[in-house]
Amino acid sequence: ALSFDGVTELYDKTRTLPAETMGNAVTFLAKELQSCQPILDVGVGTGRFAAPLQAAGLRIAGVD
Repeated sequence: ALSFDGVTELYDKTRTLPAETMGNAVTFLAKELQSCQPILDVGVGTGRFAAPLQAAGLRIAGVD
């Protein structure tokens, strides 16, 4: 098995969205997914969407 722990910071830096765009995406997704809980994020990676959605109050789990 491969471990990607050593590259998570680089991974996120190369896949970031501008703060306003990310905020808009999280707000939109949180509203759309509110009635679909619990949520499974398949391919969660480093959790760059799962973590803010969870912080927005959604029950979300991720697998990669």
